[in-house]
Amino acid sequence: MAYGLAVRPAGGQRTWTVVDASYATVGPVEEWLEAHRHLWSPNTVRGYATSLAQWWSFLEQRGEAGQWQEAGVPVVAGFLSWLRNGRTVEHALAAPAGVPSAETLHARLAALISFYQWQEAVHSVPVAGRLLRGRSSRMPARGLLSHLDARREPGQSSLVRVRRHRAGRPPLLLPAEIQAIVDGCATWDRPAGEWAGNLRDRLIFALLAETGMRLGEVLGMAISDFVMGRGGAAYVEVVPREGSPNGARVKMMRPRRIYVGADLERLFADYLTHLACRAAGLGMNVSPGSRCWSTWTARRCWPRSGRARSATRSRR
Repeated sequence: MAYGLAVRPAGGQRTWTVVDASYATVGPVEEWLEAHRHLWSPNTVRGYATSLAQWWSFLEQRGEAGQWQEAGVPVVAGFLSWLRNGRTVEHALAAPAGVPSAETLHARLAALISFYQWQEAVHSVPVAGRLLRGRSSRMPARGLLSHLDARREPGQSSLVRVRRHRAGRPPLLLPAEIQAIVDGCATWDRPAGEWAGNLRDRLIFALLAETGMRLGEVLGMAISDFVMGRGGAAYVEVVPREGSPNGARVKMMRPRRIYVGADLERLFADYLTHLACRAAGLGMNVSPGSRCWSTWTARRCWPRSGRARSATRSRR
């Protein structure tokens, strides 16, 4: 059985690789992961390593790990059935408990196809050609975004698919629901003249809602990334960085600038003021390069006051 294994190279950061049943590194998978570690976040590497570890376990169970370059549609379809049956057998009369969701199966299939597409481009391994066909038989309806289809050629589609049921509206939060989440984190206490609750969490959710940034991008921010307007328009610089303690990283390591409104700018100013006051009381230094959401910010600069605790209990 293959495993996804966390490793920390000498002088490097923690990452993930795949080892086989004999605890030897699976060379083809490691080569693929290494080629993308500078682009993917550590969390993405972990997810892909998990998917390929399960694929390699499936091949080992079939006794075909040495023929990984000869896989085709029947083998990949058997892999998905094996996952549905609890990673025990390919065919079963009754579905076991704890069947993985369609989204999980789709993620495993996407990682497998990405692996074989890279192997085909670099080493001419022909598996991807057996799994993909020229173009999708049905193009998705994009509505107002239909102009995006003209920017690139239609991509190939997989001959092995996972059926996903899509019912109801997309999982979107309405403005009233977003406001309820933000207010559930912290609200302005007029009699006390200060914020009651967790101002840090309110700022995080407000940033997510207004900027459209990914959570990993928000968690990787430094204080200097939020540039105050000072008479102009305030903006957030999305800066690619390595070494985030929570494994967060900018998508594809591509920088960009996002302009924000006055309300978010004032909220960030309140956050900095609160942060500086608490840090001064603890004898700690806050610099423009400090992480916005560091561990000491969350645990030491915002000890819950009696007012905050009572507000939390009332929300529960």
